[in-house]
Amino acid sequence: MPSIQDLATQAGFVFEAQVEQVGASAVSGFPTSSETAVVSITSILKSSPALAGYGGLQVTVQLQPPVTLQAGQRAVFFTEGVYFGDGLVVREIGNAPAGLPTMEAQMSSAAQAVEDSDMTERLAQADLVVTGTASEPARFVSAPAGGGQVSEHDPDYFNVTITVETVEKGAATPGQTVQVLFANSKDIAWYRSPKIKAGDHGVWLLQNRDLSGKPVPGLAVIHPLDFRPIGDLDRVRALLKAP
Repeated sequence: MPSIQDLATQAGFVFEAQVEQVGASAVSGFPTSSETAVVSITSILKSSPALAGYGGLQVTVQLQPPVTLQAGQRAVFFTEGVYFGDGLVVREIGNAPAGLPTMEAQMSSAAQAVEDSDMTERLAQADLVVTGTASEPARFVSAPAGGGQVSEHDPDYFNVTITVETVEKGAATPGQTVQVLFANSKDIAWYRSPKIKAGDHGVWLLQNRDLSGKPVPGLAVIHPLDFRPIGDLDRVRALLKAP
């Protein structure tokens, strides 16, 4: 049987809810069966931005057999989305009793494990990892690839100068300055990329490719994990040393 930490790692949407009705569906476009239930969400423990607004609402859960939950019970549901129509339907990966004293700690541990895995990947891909402080941003002007028009999804790169304090990976020296690009665009393709301000002090995981693998016109912070607060330095160092 998977642990709560395993379930929390696998599930994209985790919430505590009260079962309102078993053998029911709150979504007209999704058929009712003995393995569907309508639940009212009381708190969200893990979510994507698209599902973060479902707190307090009813959703339909496609339960795993054998179904043991009954109307009136409260539980924590570990789920993934399966239907977005006139309501939300999620598929249960597992559930746990509500109110477990270790739930918050295990959820936090699972989230940390996922982020550590993602950061390890970003560190492996980075050309240069340094600590330092950013200058005032300025727009970076470059011609579109092939001389074409700027795409609606153009990153609108800005440039900052980083004064290097320590070098954690790659070829640089303390006191050196490094030019770093970041995507200033709020477009859906770039809104989660770091938006750098003058004085930002932290750990810079500098990449030479964007998230689709295309070259960028200089070292850049692209992924949300590519710029970390300076307090994460020990964690970064530990991940760099991990086998």
